[in-house]
Amino acid sequence: MLVALGAIALACFAAEAPTPAATPLLSPPPNYPRDEVTLSRGRTLFTQLCAGCHVLDRDGIGPPLGGVTRVLTQAELLRHVRDPAAVIASGHPRAIALFRRYKVVMPPFAALPEDQLVAILAHIDHETVKSKLAPFAVDLTLPTGKEVRLAPPVEKSSLVIELEDWVQIPLAPNRRPDKGIATLRSSPRKDGAVFISDQMGVIYRVKDRQPAVFLDIRDRFPAFVFEPGIATGLGSFAFHPDFLRNGLFYTTHAEITPNQPAINDAWYEKVVIPNFVTPPLYWIVTEWQASDPTADRFAGTRREVLRLKTPTTAHGCQDIAFAPVTDRNDPDYGLLFIGVGDGGSVNLKMPELSHTPRSLLGTLLRIDPRGINAPAGGYGIPADNPFAQSADPLARPEIWAYGFRNPHRMCWDLSYGKRLIVADIGESNAEEINLIEKGGDYGWNKIEGLARVDVMKDAKIVQPATPAELTPYRLPFGTYDHTDGKAISGGFVYTGPIEALRHQYIFGDIVTARLFFMRMGEKLSDAKIYELNVEREGTATSIATLSRTKRAHLRIGYDEQTGDLFFMTKEDGRVRRVTKAFTR
Repeated sequence: MLVALGAIALACFAAEAPTPAATPLLSPPPNYPRDEVTLSRGRTLFTQLCAGCHVLDRDGIGPPLGGVTRVLTQAELLRHVRDPAAVIASGHPRAIALFRRYKVVMPPFAALPEDQLVAILAHIDHETVKSKLAPFAVDLTLPTGKEVRLAPPVEKSSLVIELEDWVQIPLAPNRRPDKGIATLRSSPRKDGAVFISDQMGVIYRVKDRQPAVFLDIRDRFPAFVFEPGIATGLGSFAFHPDFLRNGLFYTTHAEITPNQPAINDAWYEKVVIPNFVTPPLYWIVTEWQASDPTADRFAGTRREVLRLKTPTTAHGCQDIAFAPVTDRNDPDYGLLFIGVGDGGSVNLKMPELSHTPRSLLGTLLRIDPRGINAPAGGYGIPADNPFAQSADPLARPEIWAYGFRNPHRMCWDLSYGKRLIVADIGESNAEEINLIEKGGDYGWNKIEGLARVDVMKDAKIVQPATPAELTPYRLPFGTYDHTDGKAISGGFVYTGPIEALRHQYIFGDIVTARLFFMRMGEKLSDAKIYELNVEREGTATSIATLSRTKRAHLRIGYDEQTGDLFFMTKEDGRVRRVTKAFTR
């Protein structure tokens, strides 16, 4: 995903290959401010708005920005930042070439004052000169031949849902469009309320469609950060299945400055090069204990369960959850599952940081948050975890499965046994729905979807994979390519009162806000992805249209108590509820 300032706007003038001779420099050189006040301001703004997706001298989630000010004028760059989609639509060859490569258009930043934009460009230009960064050339060659898909196209369906506006969560001041409502959980009190978290650091309790603050973590963690990057802030939260008796729930949040060692320090320091310039991000799982589980606002105590380190502000702890089981004899009862991304390690050309049972990056963890037998002592290691008894002394016993890029959301389907589903966001080509097997290797950073990728050569390019190349990995149950969407927003298997939706895994795309479903039959005989149609008062519409934005930042919520299905959009802070579904 490319949501930081400059993802396409500035990206349009970055490179697909380091061939600087193909890019003529501006003559005379640009005249950007050089005073320390402007440069300091630009550096700060770059860190806040750009650094989550971009570095200056290498490809990342977005393209490298070094040298960008030496190939386009200030006026041209400002035009791209303010309305990148318009520049692409105008036929600009570089914009089109970079769009082909990164496949995402960032939202316009027309509201940012020009002096702030100029300060960012001045910082980039200053670093370009200081570090002698040559501009990268863009391959302007138009593709030839028929487009090759990595997955079958999403199929049209006759299934339609009707939506109603349900509640609007307060919009935090000075927030970015990509920061907002992220996770919805049922009330453990079974009182018709739901809880909704905002990445900016607040969990709301919504009762009778009225939101009220349940917990605000911003004043409790001085090092808490919700920027830079697309994966910072309050990540997720989950109530313990015995919350009404023990008052326990858990959160994940991001910090820049650590106050104690991370549990993966040894592996991280072993692999990361000395004096690595990117400041690591710390993700903390916190246990909260409410003194009164029936209170509408939290009061009580907290303790740190674990802390881990990621090399960038991308792909951190996106989701945590307990399996929805009530039987205390179930092996998953009371165990916390934690999705951990690869931390942007591939984009730093450090794939060795992940895709191994020795690293916590790119994994699904399974821990006992009330246990004490972990090496760090703040949690427990379930004895049946696949690497708990590993002969490899460096294997991490917390890992349940690995080989993920960004395990964005998880859910369980209890209709036919107990299936754990994880939606994994892809790099630039494919999105995945995975059925999780204990100890399974899901392939990233060797495969994306059903294709092979050489991330050291170019993580944005995939090649056909032979059956032998795919054999070592657990392949996705469902996948769609970036012709149909850009970044998967995981969902839920519906078991509520609306008959037409039952036993469908309902999910969507974060960027396009298209809605999809898969049929989760007993034998899992249908691996097709279908489009879910939307109507409002009998008229066909879409989430993007309802939210009045080109990028809605879609998230999906489900109340297991009532069977209510919700679609949340960060841009406008709105939660919309499904009122009925039918086939047309």
